[in-house]
Amino acid sequence: MTQSPEEQACLAAYQRRRGLALLVFAAAAMLGGSIVVLAIVRPDLVFRTPVIAFLPLAVVWLYLTRHAYGDWIAARRDRREGGALAITGPARLRQKARPGLFAGLGDTLLVEDRSFSVERDLADRIIPGRTITVRYAPHSGALLSVEEAGGPAQPEAVTLSEPLTRRERELLALIAEGLTDKDIARRLNLSPATVRTYNSALYAKLGITRRTQAVAIAAGLDLTSVD
Repeated sequence: MTQSPEEQACLAAYQRRRGLALLVFAAAAMLGGSIVVLAIVRPDLVFRTPVIAFLPLAVVWLYLTRHAYGDWIAARRDRREGGALAITGPARLRQKARPGLFAGLGDTLLVEDRSFSVERDLADRIIPGRTITVRYAPHSGALLSVEEAGGPAQPEAVTLSEPLTRRERELLALIAEGLTDKDIARRLNLSPATVRTYNSALYAKLGITRRTQAVAIAAGLDLTSVD
């Protein structure tokens, strides 16, 4: 399969980000190497001044960008060959444990045995449990596009850690109506902090991370009915 113009643009953006990471890696390597050499030649200058404080920073940069060169080379090869692979399966989303160094806050999209980093605006449009087709670059693994491969998922496609309580179903129905936490708090005669606590438990059971995903699941899976 060949890349579409939109997918080529996504791959180019991915390569630019990896190129920036590569520059940071090179700068960190130069900084760390200079401090080490200086520590050998002039240990008094290094250990008696704040210069040594930059060494841990350089090590952290090196660790975070350690795959930059390989990723950049792989992306360049993908752009030259212009090919794409596809995988289809139920979507799963996991929130990143820490911010990406250059991509900002994002999520990890899991499809079958592969994982992809996705930006938040794209993650908001992905409904966990729904079957999607992901196209990606064969060498770098960069995500190129995401399309829904089938109709709405059946209720059993959403994995719940435990059944929703009556209160959680009521909360989900109000979220689907577009009410804010303050509106919901007034409707249910609760405090906004209590509503946020309920939200956290609800999101964990649905396997989601944001309000837009809760709205989509409520509409597609009819989980808002209150027994």
